Amino acid sequence: MPSYTTRKTKRGTFVDVRFRIIDENGENVNKRLCGYPNKREAQKAYLEFMKTYTPPSFSLKKNNSYLFENLQAIYFKKKETELAVSSFYDLDWVFKKYINPCFSGKELNKLKKNDYQEWQTNLWASKNPRNGEFFTQKYLTKIRSTLNTFLDWVEEMYEIPNLLKSIKKPKRRETKTEMKVWTLDEFMQFMKAVDVCLWKTFFMFLFFTGCRVGEVIALTDNDIINNTVVINKSRMRKTMKTNEKYIISPPKTATSNRTLALPDILIKQLKEYFEYKKENQIQSKFLFGDDNPIAQRTYQRKFDDYTKAANLQKIRIHDLRHSHATMLINAGVPITTISKRMGHSSVKMTLDVYSHCYESSDAEAVDKINDLTFNK
Repeated sequence: MPSYTTRKTKRGTFVDVRFRIIDENGENVNKRLCGYPNKREAQKAYLEFMKTYTPPSFSLKKNNSYLFENLQAIYFKKKETELAVSSFYDLDWVFKKYINPCFSGKELNKLKKNDYQEWQTNLWASKNPRNGEFFTQKYLTKIRSTLNTFLDWVEEMYEIPNLLKSIKKPKRRETKTEMKVWTLDEFMQFMKAVDVCLWKTFFMFLFFTGCRVGEVIALTDNDIINNTVVINKSRMRKTMKTNEKYIISPPKTATSNRTLALPDILIKQLKEYFEYKKENQIQSKFLFGDDNPIAQRTYQRKFDDYTKAANLQKIRIHDLRHSHATMLINAGVPITTISKRMGHSSVKMTLDVYSHCYESSDAEAVDKINDLTFNK
């Protein structure tokens, strides 16, 4: 990830951008672009450079040596320009945690099928240190797919066969956990326990818009326009830089950029909240927070405290988003409308997540047919 530094000179203040590239010897080296009037221009210069930059591959062929970490570095330079910041962070995390410890220092062209089989066996036998339980099939499949996609790229670019794809993926039988959501009545019961204007508005915003927490955290007052909210950014706690606690970045996908109409109950609450901020002379960078967005531990603690006070089943704060979608499904809102409101990349994704809400649809369809044909 690039880093930006500000220099003060006699000619003015300038911003430099530093990052790492692969040189002709296959080594990771520093690269610097200098002399930009502001960070935005420096970022633009970095992105333009990365669009035209092609990591050299011929140097790796000189000695017929294909060290895993060398090819990974080239692959990461490619993915860094393609992926959203959060997705690239996840990619880097998976490699560091589950892939590099096994393959770093090894030459990919000399690995055998049993090397990948051993890695896969050990992965499926591993347990979550937090609870001592086996990782879910979905989580393990994600890790395996991450390595498999990298090896597909290696096969395409360097003609080294991807041996992992010829190994059968293990299956683990799991008890499907039911999605936890609150009904509208349960949420209103929760709201009776919330006694602070900030938190009342914050939690109502999550429930009545279905936005992701990161999207709500990143909002400013100016994003509320004519009883709508403009979603075009997200707060991400995961950052590749150790000196940054968070970053504000564009949403993960293009469909996450959206403008949502707000229901009357939320519009009324927002008016009270803005009046509260005005009366208390609160001028903040973010809609919820001050010059920094609300910390996760803060809103999570408040959510847990109010949930307990309301005597409700404990759910995750992200489940307020699921509660919103479920409420709309039960109200008969078309799935295409729900998908757009949730910012999903496709209707299929919405159906995959909320298919359980349609389990009774077949019986309901028969009932409708019976009603239509009763007097025929």
